[in-house]
Amino acid sequence: MSRTQLSIPVGLLVENVLTSGVPGDVIIEWLQRRDFSRLLPLVKESPMDFDERLQTAADIGDDWEKAIRQGYEFKFLHINGLKRLLDFRFDRKVDRDYVQDELSLKHIRLTAEEIELLQSLIGRQWIVQAEEVEAAAEGRTEDESSSHIPVCIQLKFP
Repeated sequence: MSRTQLSIPVGLLVENVLTSGVPGDVIIEWLQRRDFSRLLPLVKESPMDFDERLQTAADIGDDWEKAIRQGYEFKFLHINGLKRLLDFRFDRKVDRDYVQDELSLKHIRLTAEEIELLQSLIGRQWIVQAEEVEAAAEGRTEDESSSHIPVCIQLKFP
């Protein structure tokens, strides 16, 4: 079975609503009814125009409901979309938790499960690779546990 593929605006809508902590079925019900009042105070990025993104999904045929229920992957994701995904899904921010080097993101510390999830979301276009521990030492803070692996994210086809 192939994974649901989403455009950037619809994928980031899904990521934003998931930050609410509300169960997926409830999120779907609220979005279907266009009842954003209870969701907006709970999401990471409340200024996002949910109605516009839902209309985009309808216009291009992105199945956001299936994506919330079963997961998805991005059809395409530019570097700024990737940084927003890292913030929504993993609470990782550029210059705080990792560095950007042109079209690569380096020294991102994630668990093995987070790496697997991230690769499933962006794997069509990006590679998530473990970094050498010495190379990533500058990106590490003292309170991070050893279960976090330093990774670099690069375009598959530069």
